[in-house]
Formats: sequence, structure tokens, C-alpha cells
Amino acid sequence: MARTINEIQTAIEGNLRDKGLTLSSSSVAEWRLWSFVVAAAINVFEYILELFRKEVDDLTDRVTPGTLRWYAAQVMRFQTGHKLEYDSQTAMLYYPVDDPAARVIKVVAIIETPNHLTVKVATQNDAGEIKPISEQDRYNFVSYMDAIKFAGISVDVVSQNADRLRYDMIVYHDAAYPPSAVKESVGAALEVYKTDIGFDGIIYRQRLIDAVMAAEGVITVDVRSISRAGAADGDQFSEIGVADALDAGYFDYDANGSSIEMKTVNSIEL
Repeated sequence: MARTINEIQTAIEGNLRDKGLTLSSSSVAEWRLWSFVVAAAINVFEYILELFRKEVDDLTDRVTPGTLRWYAAQVMRFQTGHKLEYDSQTAMLYYPVDDPAARVIKVVAIIETPNHLTVKVATQNDAGEIKPISEQDRYNFVSYMDAIKFAGISVDVVSQNADRLRYDMIVYHDAAYPPSAVKESVGAALEVYKTDIGFDGIIYRQRLIDAVMAAEGVITVDVRSISRAGAADGDQFSEIGVADALDAGYFDYDANGSSIEMKTVNSIEL
């Protein structure tokens, strides 16, 4: 993970002092300006390297047939109402017509066990809500998976109502930001996290916290509770520890059972 500018600048200062250099303690000392410039350049370089490494890893996983990432990519290629054709030159299945409007699957989660895949899918309506796919689309998708899966692999397709997630947290924010603006920013960050859960269908407690921390104006967050209930659980919510698998592969927030308390950072009890 790329280091922050502050971390790099602190390391530079430590190296300079280890070499026996006497550094001015003034906050406007020239050496601080130059160390900041160098640290900023190194931070950008490390960030670019991190993005490049991720892109290479993603491409490698995606183009290797049979990996979970490959299956996830193939699921997102599905076009309902279209027939796959076989290319005898490349020995590949393909759609003769590229129809983005027919790609109804917007969320995918894949669970792998020996010689078996459980593929959890969902679509998104015009209002941006994640919903199960229709029975007709499910029928077409099952046929599609039967066509592309590897020999000896069985596939179960699941498309059901979303799991529900409840949270109870205190968000400490910079006093320079209005509480209402920060709360709106946190809400937007939580919505992004909801649609970026990943193809493993697992919700990680820390990643939700990271999403809140990334919202503008947030200094820190105290998550008192994060709990989940599947479609078959009714109102029986279970606390999420480090991580939990989603029954549907995706989730929605239970607005009535969730709460965010806003506090300024100077109200933290030390």
C-alpha cells in the first residue's frame, strides 16, 4: 500500500537525523519544504506503482480461464435474449451482436467448492436499486452458464432478495465541516461500498469502516455495531465480526435499524 506523504516525510526526517544532520525545528524551515516536495513525488510514484500492480494482477486473473475472476467476467458478459455462437477458428463462444442493454447482471458473487460453483447474481433497476433477476433472465442465464462452464464443474445459480445490513456508529468530523454535509458524504460513501462488495460475496467489517473514513470531513469513526440478516432470517440480525458471507451475494441497508451519530473531533473522550 502506498505510504502517505506524512509517513514518507517522517521517514526522510528520521534518515537525515540518523546521518547526524542538525535540522531547524522551525515549522517554516526550508528543509521541511524540500522534504515535503520529495515526499509528495514519492507518494505519487508509489501510488502509480500500486495501481499498475493491481491492473496487472487483475488482467492476469481475468484472462486465465477457470479462475473465479474469469468466471465473474464471463457472468458480466451475459446478454439475455441473445444466443451464443461457436467460433471454430478460436474454439471460443461469443455473441455475434454486442448489446450492452441486454447485460442485465450488475452484481455477481461466486462461491467455490470442489467441482462446484455457487453463482449469486442480481440486476439494478432504473432507480439504482439492486434486485433479483427475473425468472426468464434466470432461465437464460442458467443455460449460458451450462454453455461456458468447464467440464466436470456443476453450477448453482442464486438470485434472491438482498441481505439486510444494520449499523450503529459515531462519526467524528472536522468542525470546519457542517454535520449535515459530512453525514451526506458518509451516506454516499456507504452507497458506493454497497455496489462495490466484490465477487466473493463477503462483507468485511474493516472495509465498511474504510469507506466511511474516506468520506470528506471524517476524522475517525467508532462503529458500535454492524449486523446482517439474510432473506430467510427475518428480523434475526447477527453481529458481523471480521467478515461474513452474504446469502444473496449482495446487501441493502436497513434504514430503520441503522443510525449515525455526528460529533466533532474535539468531543472525543481520551
